[in-house]
Amino acid sequence: MQIAVSHADWQVLRAVARGKGKPVVGTKLRIVPSRSTKDGTFLTKLVEAGFLEVAKAADEPSDASYRLTEMGAHGAEYGLCEMDFEVYKKLKLKKE
Repeated sequence: MQIAVSHADWQVLRAVARGKGKPVVGTKLRIVPSRSTKDGTFLTKLVEAGFLEVAKAADEPSDASYRLTEMGAHGAEYGLCEMDFEVYKKLKLKKE
């Protein structure tokens, strides 16, 4: 099932894609300073969804380094991703 990537997530994926394969530190991925991005959990959600992988772990999500997965590279390029419906339902339930 094809799922559209949200605009905020797409901006983060594009920022990582501009790194050209080099890991990007989480603090540089806070494109939109808001309450939802303040603590860095948006990065954890992108890792759980399968868009990003942790290149170098740290205590805080914002201090870790990230790189794109294959699905994340596709999402950064096209704004869509291919995901199993059951996985999508589980991710939607975690957000609520």
